[in-house]
Amino acid sequence: MDFDIEISNAWIQAAADLNIRVVAPFSLTPIEGESILFEAHIRDFGGPKGLIVGNQGSEFGGVRKASGYYYSNLYPGYRRYNRQLFIDTLNDCGWLGERGAEPSWYTGKPWS
Repeated sequence: MDFDIEISNAWIQAAADLNIRVVAPFSLTPIEGESILFEAHIRDFGGPKGLIVGNQGSEFGGVRKASGYYYSNLYPGYRRYNRQLFIDTLNDCGWLGERGAEPSWYTGKPWS
C-alpha cells in the first residue's frame, strides 16, 4: 500500500492534542539504501529511538527494526484522530522518554 497522508495528518493532530513529539511524515534512510517515507515518527514511545508507524501494507518493518526503532503498521482506523484510540495505542507501546516527563494522560496500560 502506498503512503497514507491521512494517517500522517492524524498523528499531527495527536501531537498537538496529546502534547507529544511527532514528525509526520518521516523519512528514514537506512545505512544502505534509499530514503523511505513513513507516516510518522513518534518520539519517546515504543523504543529508545521512538516508534515509526506505517500503513497496514508497509513492507519495511525489518528496515525500521534494523535502524533501532520500534515499529507498527496501522489500519485505516488511524486515518482520523480518535483521542482514546491514540492514547490506548501509545499506552500499549510504552513511554521511553525522560522519567517523570510522561504526559498527564499516560498510564502505561497495555491493550490486554
